[in-house]
Order: sequence, then structure tokens, then C-alpha cells
Amino acid sequence: MKILKWSGIILGSILLLLIVFYTVVYFQTESRANKLYDVKLQSLTLPNDSASYALGKHIAGIRGCLECHGNDLSGNVFLDESTPLGLLYASNLTRGKGGISYTDQDWIRALRHGLGKDNKSLWFMPAPEVSAPLSNQDMGALIYFLKSQPPVDKTHPAKELKPLGRLLTFLGEFPLFPAEAIDHDAKPVDHIPAAIDPVYGKYLAVTCSGCHGANFKGGPGHSPGEPRIADLTQTGNVGKWNSHDFITAMRTGKTPDGRVLSDFMPWKYLATTYTDDELKAIHLYLHDLK
Repeated sequence: MKILKWSGIILGSILLLLIVFYTVVYFQTESRANKLYDVKLQSLTLPNDSASYALGKHIAGIRGCLECHGNDLSGNVFLDESTPLGLLYASNLTRGKGGISYTDQDWIRALRHGLGKDNKSLWFMPAPEVSAPLSNQDMGALIYFLKSQPPVDKTHPAKELKPLGRLLTFLGEFPLFPAEAIDHDAKPVDHIPAAIDPVYGKYLAVTCSGCHGANFKGGPGHSPGEPRIADLTQTGNVGKWNSHDFITAMRTGKTPDGRVLSDFMPWKYLATTYTDDELKAIHLYLHDLK
């Protein structure tokens, strides 16, 4: 009887500790989700010419906007009802039913700062790597392109964070709140010239840092079944590739040693968006990293 009594006490204590711990997790993540950010939005004059539209469309491609939100920008599922993390859809960015209704300043708030119109962090938008670092010229072109798209009627379910998603967010394993990772006082440059050099390569490669890390050293996969993320620097295999090898891998999914890139690596998408010159520039930048 004493064994049963102490077993019950121990189990009850463990259960109580778990309840207390999850309560902390819940309220901490809720606090972060509802944090209001006071940011100073830049004033940006948007272009309205065909060249800027074409540039904006290209940026939407290489920065992954079209990959997540779809070619018509009406939004795609990221986490559906079957996932244990939560329910999350990439937003409908058009003016159709279920879409957003953004002013120019709203676009800047979202793309530069990762914030919604309510000044709370957007969820899982990779703004720190994708849009916040854009030059003013590229930002203006991107917003002009996004605003110019025809309305699409498409309504998505409300977002939801499940207990596992909350736990991983609390532990820093699920980067749910992009506004936390952005320097909101940073001064964006006006223009970065396109060139086959490491400077432009660095500007482009920042998008890769969302998966490969800020130092591009890679690491463990982020999702169940995802292989180890490659080290893109001189200490990894990719760092030993020449420019032709790098471009071939991005275009065909095959590495110089005959391996096939995992589908977790979006090479099929990248193959249709980047130009050879852009890939050469990225390779030059990565090839210099130690």
C-alpha cells in the first residue's frame, strides 16, 4: 500500500509540474504573439513602370513569395489540420474575398518589419531572411508587383497554434514570430547593383540562411524525415564545388558525386527562378566562407 501511495504522489507531482510548465509555455507564447511593436515606417515612393513590375515579379520569385503564396498569390497551406504543430496558411495577398487590404505603409510594415496591420508579429513569415534586407529599389518594385495582381477570392481557416507548436516555439525550435529576429532600426540601402561578385551574392544568399543558418553551416533537419541540412561553406562539400557544379546542382538536383538532392531542398523551385548570373554570384559568396 505504501508503494502505491508513494507512486501516486510521485505521478501526481509530475503531472502538476507538467501542468505548471505548460501554463508557463502557454502564457509566454501568448505574450509574444500579442506583443505590440512600435516601429517607424519608412516613406517609400513606389514605381509604376513595366521594368519595375518585371523586377518585382523576379524578386517575388527568388525571394520565395510565389513559392509560399502561390503564383496567383492567393495563399497555400503550410500546416493543415493533420499536423501536430498548428493550423497555418500563407495569406491571400490579393484584394479578393479572404485577401488582405494593404496600404503602401501596411506592405512596408509587413515586408520590412514582419508585422501585421495590428503591429503584432506575423506568424512564420520569413521576413528576416526574405524581405527585411531588401534594398529600397527592390522593395518598391516588389510592393508594386504585389499590389498589381488581380483579386482572387480564397478564404483560409483562422491560424491556430497547438500544444506541440507552442512548446517548440517556447524552446526556440520553431521560429514562429519573425518580428523578434528583425532589427527594426536598420537603415536599408537604396540599391545594390546586380553583378557577378560576392557582394551581390551575399545579398541574394541571405534567403538561404533561413534553412542553412546565419553562418551557412547547416545542421540537423527541421522537420521529421528531413536529412541534415548541408554546410554551404568551405568546410562542407558544397564549398568545394566549382561554379559549374553549383549551377548544375541547382538546375538538375544532382550533385557532382551523383547524389540527388532531397525534396526538402526546394531546388526544383529555385531552378525556375534564379538566373545563371545570380547563381554564380551566390556561389562566389559561399565559396569564400570558411
